[in-house]
Amino acid sequence: MAGPRRSRPPLPNPPPLGAIVVDGSNVIASSQQRPIERLDLVLAWCREWRPDLPVMVFVDLTTARRCRPDAQAVLRARCEDVAPQRPRYAVVPFEAMPDAEILRFAREHRGLVISNDRFFDHDELRRGVLTVQFTLAGDQLVLADEATWFRPSGGAQRVPMADLRQPPLPPDDRAP
Repeated sequence: MAGPRRSRPPLPNPPPLGAIVVDGSNVIASSQQRPIERLDLVLAWCREWRPDLPVMVFVDLTTARRCRPDAQAVLRARCEDVAPQRPRYAVVPFEAMPDAEILRFAREHRGLVISNDRFFDHDELRRGVLTVQFTLAGDQLVLADEATWFRPSGGAQRVPMADLRQPPLPPDDRAP
């Protein structure tokens, strides 16, 4: 006679989000056309999806220099504009590793990384990081329905984007 079936313990949930991190070079590299407009589509999605979260955009210097001069001027101006409630921009210098900077920032700020990069060459740095992939075609931005959480203990877990959309309730407002 078979005994009762053991159920697996529920998978852990990622910590609540503290920021959105945009791999701007990845967004720009997905097409050589209209880099600023492509970034703006992602930023508009961020404002709509979770307006409560700060947004940080990383662009590596090599990618920025491949943009046309007018786009370079916009990126430069955005790096200098540090007004509250606006996305922050960082240009990663030549000697730094852009992916490592993105992952470090995301870990430190519990950020959701928007990138099609899977960061395989940074296995240790991506632990604890949530990433979501996207498709950009013309004026259409579509993000995947699930993010990938690279659990701190190793392995990866899919997390529905709907579960990440709502900010966590303050401790006083949680149901008993």
